[in-house]
This record gives sequence, structure tokens and C-alpha cells, in this order.
Amino acid sequence: MLNIVMCELKKFKRIWIPLIVGVFIVIQISLVPISPAAMKNADGLFTWVNLAVFSYGFLAATNIFTAYMFMWEFKNNTMLSMMIYKHERWKIYIGKIIAIILISLLLYIVEFGMLTLDSYIFFRDTLSSAVMIKHLIITLKAFFFQMLMITVTACITLVSKKIIAPVIYIGIQLVASFIFLSEPMVRAFIPFPLPVVSNLMLISGNYKIIKDISIMPSQVMIAIAMFIVGIVYGCWYINKMEVE
Repeated sequence: MLNIVMCELKKFKRIWIPLIVGVFIVIQISLVPISPAAMKNADGLFTWVNLAVFSYGFLAATNIFTAYMFMWEFKNNTMLSMMIYKHERWKIYIGKIIAIILISLLLYIVEFGMLTLDSYIFFRDTLSSAVMIKHLIITLKAFFFQMLMITVTACITLVSKKIIAPVIYIGIQLVASFIFLSEPMVRAFIPFPLPVVSNLMLISGNYKIIKDISIMPSQVMIAIAMFIVGIVYGCWYINKMEVE
């Protein structure tokens, strides 16, 4: 299993810089709709930028990256070689998921580092260890919740073998997230906004639409169920998949 994970990571050794540049671009795009008046200190910068990044920026990025990890194999016809290799097929699927999680963790850490640098440059007087620790924890929670949902994306890509399917799934997640905000009665059954809920809680007192918002146990259970189902189905499907 370790060899499979290392092999998957090595495939991306040439695109680490583009991935990091991609994180920077996501941050810049996320800044566009944010009023400068909202970011009066380091805490405000972290809160509002992460609000945008975790709600749609990294949601789209991690889903596309997950789809790309699998689409790449079909596009380059390397899936055939992987299927007839000595490793059991299900280990290939798990290895890819682990590689996606590790690379995504690095990107979340890079994003936190970039925001820390911005805070130091523009709001040095208000950048304290307490602010950094608070937002580091929020970032890691966002990462954890986002990773719970990547296995469904992996399965959709594995089955469809077309990029349009995961793109549609991204759209469904974004629409569901909007419904989550506008319809409090169904919030307990929509797990997709979990990565951004901690940030929404920081500003919930200022906006009626997100009043009393919180991370609900039912949401977490649904997200965990999605992860488990995605793992089980993905392993089962790749084991039975015919090699052409």
C-alpha cells in the first residue's frame, strides 16, 4: 500500500508549483466579492477569506482534483497497466484516495500559510498566536469535512469516466449549500457546507439568515456514511471492472 501511495505522489512531482499557484488564484478569486471594510484585522481577514475559500473555492478544487486523479489514468491508458499489476485492485483505489488526502492537506496548509503571511503584512498588530491557532483549527476541521466527501466524487468519476459527471456533482453540492442557508428546516440533512460552517458560526450574530447555525451531528453522520459508502463501492467497482 505504501508503494502505491508513493507512486501516486510521484506522479505529481512536476505540478507542485502549479498546485500552489492554484491555491493563490483560489484565494484571489475568493477575495473579489468581499468588501475591504469587512477585513479590519487579522481575524477578519482569516474569517472572510476562508468563508469564501471553504464554501466554494476548495469545494470545487478538491472535487476537480479528485476527478483528475482518476481521469488521468483513463486518458493516458495507464489504468490497464495498473489493473494487471501485482497489487490487488482495491489497494489501487485506496492508494489514490490516500494520495488525494495527503496532497489536499498540503494545499490547505499552504492556504493557511498564505493567509498568515497576508495578515502579517497588512494587520501585523492584530496577528496573535490565539488568532492563528483558532483559524488553524478551523482550517483543519474544514479539511477533515471536505475529505469525507471526496470518495463519492471518486466513485462518480470511476463509473462515468467522463469529467462532466463530477462537474455536475459539484453543481449539485453548490445548490445544496445554497438551500442549506435559505432553508433552516433541512440543514440537518445537507452535509456539503460542513467545511464552512465553523466560519459561518463566527459571523452568525451579524446575519439573520445564519442565526443559530452550527455543526449538526446528523450532518457529520451523513458525511461519514458518504465516505464509507464511497470507499466500499469504489473498492467493489474497481475489483469487478473489466479491463479493455
